[in-house]
Amino acid sequence: MIFRKSYLSDVSVRASWVLMLVLILSGCQTIQFERPHVLSETDWPTEGRTDARNRTVQDSLTLPLEEVWRYSANAGFGAGSPLILQDRALVGTRKGEVHTITIETGRGAGFKQMGESVEGSPLIYEGLMFVPVAWGKHILVAFDLAKGTNKWRAKGVPFATALVDHGDTVVGVDLEGTLRAYDIQDGSESWALSLAPYQSFKASPIRLSESSVLLADISGTLYRVNLDSREIEWTLSVDSPVYQTPAVDGSDVVVTTTRGRVLAIDAYTGDTKWEWVGALHLRMGAPALSSSSVVVGATDGRVMLLDRLSGQLQWEARFDDVISAAPLIVGPTVFVATLGKELAGLDVRTGEITWRTELEGRVKSAMAVAEGGLLVLTEPKWVVYFKPTNTASLELTDAEATE
Repeated sequence: MIFRKSYLSDVSVRASWVLMLVLILSGCQTIQFERPHVLSETDWPTEGRTDARNRTVQDSLTLPLEEVWRYSANAGFGAGSPLILQDRALVGTRKGEVHTITIETGRGAGFKQMGESVEGSPLIYEGLMFVPVAWGKHILVAFDLAKGTNKWRAKGVPFATALVDHGDTVVGVDLEGTLRAYDIQDGSESWALSLAPYQSFKASPIRLSESSVLLADISGTLYRVNLDSREIEWTLSVDSPVYQTPAVDGSDVVVTTTRGRVLAIDAYTGDTKWEWVGALHLRMGAPALSSSSVVVGATDGRVMLLDRLSGQLQWEARFDDVISAAPLIVGPTVFVATLGKELAGLDVRTGEITWRTELEGRVKSAMAVAEGGLLVLTEPKWVVYFKPTNTASLELTDAEATE
């Protein structure tokens, strides 16, 4: 009898530990926030902070920066930026997961499998996170950030780009060239508008007004669409493929192409204001647009600043490798990252490289500013956080995802 009691006791202890481990692991495999419907000015609820996607923020980061932590997301990333909500970063991966990371420590704060692959950045709206899925059975997931559970999942044609919100719907363009709106409460399709049947869209929608968005397909056709009337207000062909998401500020839309061209378009009329033309073999990256300047990188390693009013070249800086990721203007500094594993800060007035550092991997994704630091996504799996040297921790930490 004594042996039997001891044996049962051991079994009970083991079962308790197993149950505890299961609870711990299951707790890590979700994402939860308190009051996620309340957004602050420092949050980034969509790709590029706002759906204008102009990649310019008024914050200022004093150079030099140093790496504070590095987090493994276990997979690569799409072209969009991380999101910021409260004290955490949210990052989608090509493994179909969304990871949350505590910005102060770099520790994982939960993750969730959303589908097969997340290419476009998620969207946080009305306390929900809407995740576009580029492959698999479900192509759009609405995740309740307060409850930590899926609210609904929609089937259909996949999305490879970010979304925009509009009233009680979220709107995105699918891989077959149809603009679709989904009810945020139940995931039902509210309406659909065919733009270019079977034409691919690599660029995310940008908002031109409260009711209108701009979309660009890879053939180089731009569409201004009214989301209320569901009508195309104007179209424009720029005669070159468009793979990068444009930027808008006021009445100016800046579009870059794969054939060495940068164009400024009137958001209201669709008229071309100016055009900068480089070599035909150049692929221009996504632009950053400030009140006076346009900054764009290219596949030949050049970064250029163009005058916003005239399109004239003001300065250029050269790097040794391709620039694919969108630049980010942060106060007086332009941050640029390359496929050659380099991150640099340039003086926005002169183009002088004032700080540079080597990374573990190449950069193809847009960056974000969070709590006085810079978030950078590097291949094949790293989320890296930099802060000004005088405020950053001297000890680096590797915050691995807990599975």
